[in-house]
Amino acid sequence: MPIANAWVFTETKFKAEEFLKNTGNMYRLVSQRPYVSKKDPTEKGVTLRLLITKDDTDYGSDKKTGLKRDSNTLNNFDVTILNDKEHINVQKGEYVRLIDFLHEKSFVIGFDVVLRFRDVEKINVQTK
Repeated sequence: MPIANAWVFTETKFKAEEFLKNTGNMYRLVSQRPYVSKKDPTEKGVTLRLLITKDDTDYGSDKKTGLKRDSNTLNNFDVTILNDKEHINVQKGEYVRLIDFLHEKSFVIGFDVVLRFRDVEKINVQTK
């Protein structure tokens, strides 16, 4: 007989270092909103929606069609920055870099990824 509620004892890790390397750790800010943890109200920060501008990951080919799988370039994702600030001084469309991935506060549930970092910084990007 299987263990009931085995999910309590299992965990899935996000390979943050590989993700940051393959995407160049450079993302475009789409939006931001304040964040306060429901479990621990002293845990505050800002949740960012970011656009992936580059992805060098090889996702292989689709087994059914044989076509190369799309990368995550131009996809959005959410990340929470636990820096005790309600807002970061970055405007929509500007570029940021994520700093210090928090393994102990990040997790994966099914296909949902909850990513938490200690900080974020604005970076200047030359675009034509």
